[in-house]
Amino acid sequence: MNEPVEAPPLATYRLHFDATPRLRRLALVAVLAVAGAVASARGELAVVAAAPLVLLVLLPRAALPRTVRAGARLGPTRAIEGDELSLDVHVQLPGADRVDAAVPRPGTVSVEPAEPEDPRPGGSEPGTAALRWTVVPGRWGRQQLGPVRLRFRALCGLYQAELTLPLERLTVYPAGHSVARAIAPRELPARLGDHASRALGSGVEFGGVRPFATGDQRRDIDWRTSARHSTASGGTELFVRQYADERAFDLVLLLDVAADAGEPGHSTLDLTIRGATGIATSYLRIHDRVGIVTLGGWTRWLTPDASIRQLHRIAETVMDVRGDDQSIATGVTNVPRSMLRPGAFVVVLTPMLDRRALDVVTELCARGVGTLVVDVLTTEPDVGTRTGQVGIALRLWRMEREAVRVELTRLGVPLLRWDGSGDLSGALLHAMRAVPPGVRA
Repeated sequence: MNEPVEAPPLATYRLHFDATPRLRRLALVAVLAVAGAVASARGELAVVAAAPLVLLVLLPRAALPRTVRAGARLGPTRAIEGDELSLDVHVQLPGADRVDAAVPRPGTVSVEPAEPEDPRPGGSEPGTAALRWTVVPGRWGRQQLGPVRLRFRALCGLYQAELTLPLERLTVYPAGHSVARAIAPRELPARLGDHASRALGSGVEFGGVRPFATGDQRRDIDWRTSARHSTASGGTELFVRQYADERAFDLVLLLDVAADAGEPGHSTLDLTIRGATGIATSYLRIHDRVGIVTLGGWTRWLTPDASIRQLHRIAETVMDVRGDDQSIATGVTNVPRSMLRPGAFVVVLTPMLDRRALDVVTELCARGVGTLVVDVLTTEPDVGTRTGQVGIALRLWRMEREAVRVELTRLGVPLLRWDGSGDLSGALLHAMRAVPPGVRA
């Protein structure tokens, strides 16, 4: 990166220098040379000790700096999976020969030097060192990067000191795999939105024509239709265009986070969180109300809302599920009625590894709520390698999952298997169009 680096805020820190192995070796050589000269009464041996002694005298410990000005900044501290961030470290330490830096990181974060590192102080001011790294978070969550560990060498490498600079916690939001377009049920509540409904109103999508009546606007007259109709007296019967009313609806995302299976980064929990974030992004973009409920672990729910801050609230809510103790057998067994307004639709993202998810879907169907179940499990369990037991265990596991699918079919609930790469538009369209007219949550 050739962009100018803005120095992070610098603070003053006290340093304590210790002797390096080089200094210890020089001192050992001097001591052995002097001792050998005294023991053997040979003065020429003392010449060997002259160079180390002169170096130690010319570079006294008192010449070492006592303080250093340093600062580290990670910017920004909020990002989305795959974003490139910059980590800048600036140091002001006149008299330093070398500055080394290390950045401890979690396994889900990549840290690479943004430019060739030069450990020697340089820059615009004497004794100034500037380092920059490129940080790429690969998985959502709250990541703790650092602290930055600095090591200073001074006086020809004879003394060294260490310093740690803390970094702010990095918040990584999931990269949502959004649907191609937001689908709406056939019947929508009377609330202003962007979906064209069956009701006639003041939208922009054509809804039909009707005869002209008193009070109609002249700009709404459909002259082509009017020209094809004439009155008994030979005049023209006027017709006006009608438009579909534009409305919004409530979408509730039910997340089954009781279990996490699969490879980290592509596990059921990762697909659940990314899918929920993507669906919420698509619907909030067109001003629909989106809410969220978690099933398993600690109970969390977010009342449906259409504000511009709702996506941020959803992202913050879903990221907290990673810190839950998976052994906690709590969570909602039914969706609170305050979450489901008339005409609401529920999308359940689940690996179908817990019976509670099916119980919740059954309860929603009993209440007449339109529901879509998205199966995010993409792997089969590891049941061991013993001959004879592997096949039986897998068959039993597959039979249990097949029984769940049969139960969902009996309830009339569409089921979609999703590995994070497909499009959910078709499944949403099928599920929402399958909701009988007049159904109310």
